[in-house]
Amino acid sequence: MIKVGLGYIKDLPSREAGGLAARRALQSGEKPAITFLFTTEGYDQEEVLASVQAETGGAPLIGACGAGVVTPEGVLQNGVGVLTLSGVGLAVATARADFGRRTPEETGRLLGERLLSISDVASGTVFVFPDGLAGNIAPMLRGLYDALGPDFQYVGGGTGDNLRFFRTYQFTESGVSSGSVAAALVSGMAFGTGIGHGWQPMGSPLVITRADGKVVYELDERPAFDVYAERLGGIEPDRFPEYGVRFPLGIADASGRFIIRDPLEIYAGGALKMVTEMPAKAVVFLMEGELESLAGVGREVGRQALRGVQTPRFGLVFNCVSRFLLLGEKHDEAAVIQDGLGIPLSLLGLLTFGEVGAYNDVPLFHNKTLVVAVGGE
Repeated sequence: MIKVGLGYIKDLPSREAGGLAARRALQSGEKPAITFLFTTEGYDQEEVLASVQAETGGAPLIGACGAGVVTPEGVLQNGVGVLTLSGVGLAVATARADFGRRTPEETGRLLGERLLSISDVASGTVFVFPDGLAGNIAPMLRGLYDALGPDFQYVGGGTGDNLRFFRTYQFTESGVSSGSVAAALVSGMAFGTGIGHGWQPMGSPLVITRADGKVVYELDERPAFDVYAERLGGIEPDRFPEYGVRFPLGIADASGRFIIRDPLEIYAGGALKMVTEMPAKAVVFLMEGELESLAGVGREVGRQALRGVQTPRFGLVFNCVSRFLLLGEKHDEAAVIQDGLGIPLSLLGLLTFGEVGAYNDVPLFHNKTLVVAVGGE
């Protein structure tokens, strides 16, 4: 039987926060097979990790720093959350790989190979936490998939800070890093995943006729901002931030679903800088969403995640920080997800800089999206 422990704390110094959150999660006294650790920016991350490990006995650990920790009592914008799993038959492997001189695909393949070198399992769930400020996360995920293949499912999110866009942190039991991707492979238990965003296309499609990395220079062979502004009836450049958060771009896939991409700022000549890299020649739409429909997405995502688990025990939540800001602090994402689940579960999560999830087998990198993983038996 799988045992789940949950602890979270806010507004304490680093060492006390990590230790107390871990002790609350470990009330059963059993050493965990794996610990999930989520933090926010205002801590000494190495002290938090050390204090958690002192309580868990150095058990395998995976974790990330984000813009907030999602708990059953709301989002902690200055807090630490710990979720522990133990039980017979659980197999865990953790690994990290640095974004650096390798190509993103090579980084992903290396990460997958390191996981496989530690574990001999042929299937399971891979939790992935890339540095949300890194470029080309999508091809990194393709490299990871190349190494591990379709018998694994993939879920997670980009690590972040409190919107300073300065430095983010990734954790395993081996330490704290930045500019890397951390992952944990978990097998021996069931996981179901759900993904959704609530955005709908508006108007006719557009083609990205020139792009480089995160910068879109042209839509339909014209300056990208000019086209974007016209579609919205004309907007002044100084009002772009308020429009960008409400009208993202959506990349259409072959099945009619959309991968959301957030526009951040205007560059000289009318180029648009996006949160995530954009492929040239892709077909995109401007997207819109009523706040009510965006706020209700958690119900359907929770229901999706339940389908893969006969006896659900806990949930992990990865919610885009821009979604959180758009819906406001009064929106209780955890309560909406619980409503969709229909049963009370221990929930812990992170406000992420991009989300990792798959519509089918292949992991994709999303923006303005909610991803939930439900684990159990």
